[in-house]
Amino acid sequence: MLVLFDVDGTLVDTDAQIGGIMISAFEAAGLPPPSLAQVVETIGLSLPEMVEHLAAQSTVTITIDCCAKIVAGYRLRFADALARKEEPPVFPNTETTLLRLRRAGMTLGIATGKSRLGVDYVLDAMDWRGHFQTVQCADDNPSKPDPTMVEKALAATGTDRTQAVLVGDTSFDMEMAAACGVRAIGVAWGYHRPERLLSAGAETVVDDFETLGTLLLESNR
Repeated sequence: MLVLFDVDGTLVDTDAQIGGIMISAFEAAGLPPPSLAQVVETIGLSLPEMVEHLAAQSTVTITIDCCAKIVAGYRLRFADALARKEEPPVFPNTETTLLRLRRAGMTLGIATGKSRLGVDYVLDAMDWRGHFQTVQCADDNPSKPDPTMVEKALAATGTDRTQAVLVGDTSFDMEMAAACGVRAIGVAWGYHRPERLLSAGAETVVDDFETLGTLLLESNR
């Protein structure tokens, strides 16, 4: 079985970091910033799509050129944040669950809206490269909920879609899985509410990593 994990809101708790950088990027562009809640609602999308969604909610008109300026400003500030080499805030029992799944012979992968820079930082900081056989990110794929990330992960691992499951915390994840015809499991500790995940196609929503691991192991028998 192939288990594909989202990153932000699923493996690591990065809403404060992403929100703070996004707000700063809007302010640096001379624009009224979105609220943290508005930013969190867009986490999971690729960066340009996040900015586009936030710009559409702004109280002022934000041009395409301004959106590009915000994206560039975000990337600069994000790189500066990574240079401080702070350990990513991992959700409880993440490492234990990843090890349980690998020891059971499952293939693990990543499908994330993060940039390659961002996901590489998480993998290196947590020494997780050995866990994941395929890593699909925003640099190489269209934004979620387009199913390309999942399609590429299936091809890279030689997995039939009936033997794959996507684990994520947003409706974008659930919609991506549905578009590709793979199972989707939502997690309740992320950035979209459980009822939203269920309405977007999650077969179930779990409350913690230990429960997630048990569910995946049982379905792999």
